[in-house]
Amino acid sequence: MFSSSVESVITIQKKRAEREQVLKEKHVSMVKDRINNYANFGKTDCIYKIPNFLIGYIPYDILIINKYIYKKLKSEGFYVIKLNDEYIYISWDIKNLGKNEKDKKEDINFSAFINNNKSK
Repeated sequence: MFSSSVESVITIQKKRAEREQVLKEKHVSMVKDRINNYANFGKTDCIYKIPNFLIGYIPYDILIINKYIYKKLKSEGFYVIKLNDEYIYISWDIKNLGKNEKDKKEDINFSAFINNNKSK
């Protein structure tokens, strides 16, 4: 139906889309590993920083990854807040799961995430 040059371009686009999906799932897997680690230590929330790059994967836009992680975790029942482009707050505490994002933003205690020993 298409010429060979058009088909080759379409094939390239499909491969890129597949690699992007693999990359998004890798990020979700990394987030879930972080959640499991925190849960094993008795924590009920964490802040996840989206890395600027992953070795062995294609370059990506942090905003797209942030949006994907947010939607994926939200659909799985986690309480998620986008703090900025790089950081996502995730809670799996029973008392937070029914709240809206607007209700919770003021209640987050970030003291557990602050490094008081950081040299200036």
